[in-house]
Amino acid sequence: MKLKNLRNTFTTVLLSAAFVISSGSLATPLNVEAANQSDVYYGLADNIQDGVILHCFDWTYQQIIDELPDIAAAGFTSVQTSPAQAAVTGYSTWYYLYQPNGFYINNSGLGSEEDLKRLCDEADKYGIKVIVDVVANHLAGDHSNIDGELKGSQFWHWYGNSINYSDRYAITHGNIGMQDLNSEHGTVQNKVKNYIAQLKNDGVDGIRWDAAKHISLPSESCSFWSNVIDSDMYNYGEILDNPVENNQSYANSLINEYTNYMSVTDNKYSSTILGAINGGTVSSSIGYWTQNASVRDNKLVYWAESHDTYSNNTNEGGWTKYIDQNKIDRAYAAVASRNNATSLYFSRPSQTSKTAIKVGEKGSTHYESKEVAAVNHFHNACIGEADYYTTYDNVSVTTRKSGAVLVLGSGSNRWVSVPNGGQYTTPGTYYDEITGNQFTVTKDTISGTVGSTGIAVFYKTDPEPVSPVVRTDRESCTFADSIDVNYTISNADSYTITVNNVESDKTSFIFTEDTKVVINATNSAGTTTKEYTYTKDISDTSEKRILYVDTNNCSWFNNDKAVAAVKTDKDSEYTKMTQTTVDGKTVYMLSVPSSATTATFARMLPSGKRYNEKTVTLNSNYNYYTSDNNWSTLTASKYESSEVVNPVTTISIYFTNNGNWNNVYAYTWGGSSTNEQWPGTKMTYVSTNEYSQKVYKIDIPSDVTGIIFNNGSGIQTVDITTGIADGTGYYILTSGSKCTVGTYIYEK
Repeated sequence: MKLKNLRNTFTTVLLSAAFVISSGSLATPLNVEAANQSDVYYGLADNIQDGVILHCFDWTYQQIIDELPDIAAAGFTSVQTSPAQAAVTGYSTWYYLYQPNGFYINNSGLGSEEDLKRLCDEADKYGIKVIVDVVANHLAGDHSNIDGELKGSQFWHWYGNSINYSDRYAITHGNIGMQDLNSEHGTVQNKVKNYIAQLKNDGVDGIRWDAAKHISLPSESCSFWSNVIDSDMYNYGEILDNPVENNQSYANSLINEYTNYMSVTDNKYSSTILGAINGGTVSSSIGYWTQNASVRDNKLVYWAESHDTYSNNTNEGGWTKYIDQNKIDRAYAAVASRNNATSLYFSRPSQTSKTAIKVGEKGSTHYESKEVAAVNHFHNACIGEADYYTTYDNVSVTTRKSGAVLVLGSGSNRWVSVPNGGQYTTPGTYYDEITGNQFTVTKDTISGTVGSTGIAVFYKTDPEPVSPVVRTDRESCTFADSIDVNYTISNADSYTITVNNVESDKTSFIFTEDTKVVINATNSAGTTTKEYTYTKDISDTSEKRILYVDTNNCSWFNNDKAVAAVKTDKDSEYTKMTQTTVDGKTVYMLSVPSSATTATFARMLPSGKRYNEKTVTLNSNYNYYTSDNNWSTLTASKYESSEVVNPVTTISIYFTNNGNWNNVYAYTWGGSSTNEQWPGTKMTYVSTNEYSQKVYKIDIPSDVTGIIFNNGSGIQTVDITTGIADGTGYYILTSGSKCTVGTYIYEK
């Protein structure tokens, strides 16, 4: 049997980085392509506390699912979502999720309960845990829309709005902008307990308890935590500053009682580290709660910034939003390199104004950067190893047996010679994962050049074998007329693809009949076999009919990049409608089976998130629907498709990343383009060419008049305004901040 040679791009990347060439072997995988199998080794921690957390603030569940391969490759053991509780629905501001209506799951902009289950199921495939933020201290303001069973006065504290933070009773009974729930009441406790059970049943692994310090402890005659906490899940509480001010011994006893039930945040330590780096120095602090209350570090959660320090107004504690991302990363490196404590990395929203940060808008993917991933890989590789933290010559140094993390307080590209703190790091020659720079470790010193990020990370580890990865954009399914399927094989020395028992040289196909595909991919770790079956549905041979939707009177479509989508009773998923011109107006259209009896229209964002589904009964008397200003109703009439002109189709454009960009985006304009904000839409990986260069794809309207490819970080192509056609591929010809491009025809 003929085998195709496939260059092992994963191994190539690791070797070129030259991680460790002394007694250790290569480090945690960095370039494993997206996989839907559990046997790919990402080096993640077995539990949440031992790993690190990516805070996917305001992301939809689908957006998180889409990023899971990169999240795993970047070394995050857990993802944290925003609150899943019922709240204001629609395109709302972020803080409304912290004003819930009750203790049950509802789609308030992140997705449905089924979407949350899918996230948990998909995350499991990568060894990633899911943490959900839970608001249990209060509900929405005027109580008009809250759970009717909690409206009685007995379920609330009536202390008032003014809180003296030196008075513990005021902290646990006063209002923090919304009335305080009576956490002592059994009905309240049962509501929360049942909600936690619902999340657990859906596959959630951990809970982040919002405003935990405002809920009393058993020593304060409240059984909330002892009754509600599910000890089989991971729990951590938001304890900002002290649980009571101006009485340190009392605060210490309280924080130790909280840690009987959960891990707790140490924001004072985190703020100290970031504050020093923001001022151009490094801090010698080793932790607020470890120093003041002797809290074990395996009960602590650190961060460089949180959603509160970024998303609030500056006078409300939003002090980090204008600090440069690199300084945030340096602070994260300092805290996330520590032993036992977990650290949270915050995905920054694209907006900075408190009211402009919206639910469902995916934030920054800078978590994928080499420096952040390297710190995470170090954290995971050194689990269980004691740490020693010291500062010298404006450098913070965390030493572990297997390696070290160095962070400059200011500047970059600097040679340093710093102490091997506690003589923890094993002497030898190491190579920085970020730059490849050599570091020499002796019994007493660590010497080498810290690169442009101001962070250096090196370590030894013994990796697990990495199996070949096979994935597809279309799993086994039933299709109507034809189906377009693409396969990607990664980390393999050779592979075979057979289609209906006939070997093929292609990885992309269009199937028009019943088809069985078998893929075998092999490397030294073994063979991965995947089988896919595509069955043509011949049950519906009826003609198609065209449905139209006029959204010109629906202003929301202009505000949040939504397009119309439809799903009939003959479909398993929504399909985005294409645009066309009817009587001089741009409307949406789609052909559907004439045998369909119902159609559900929705407003769909590029992420796949949907709003305001409307179901109508189909018959021959109408096919043209008009929305009102709020999409709350659809009026129907008849329109003959023969009068339609200038339909807008979708074309596929490709980009070969021969510049080795960390991210690839496509920004389009003109025609029916929906891109409104730079850097545009992140392109989808489709294959690796014979030169080990990754190829990416984006589907755009055929009437787009301009496109720019970019890395989201200052490097882009020139404006491309001619020759934009289906199947066209682009590659970089020249270097610089604005690269010229060449073209080719992408062959599937």
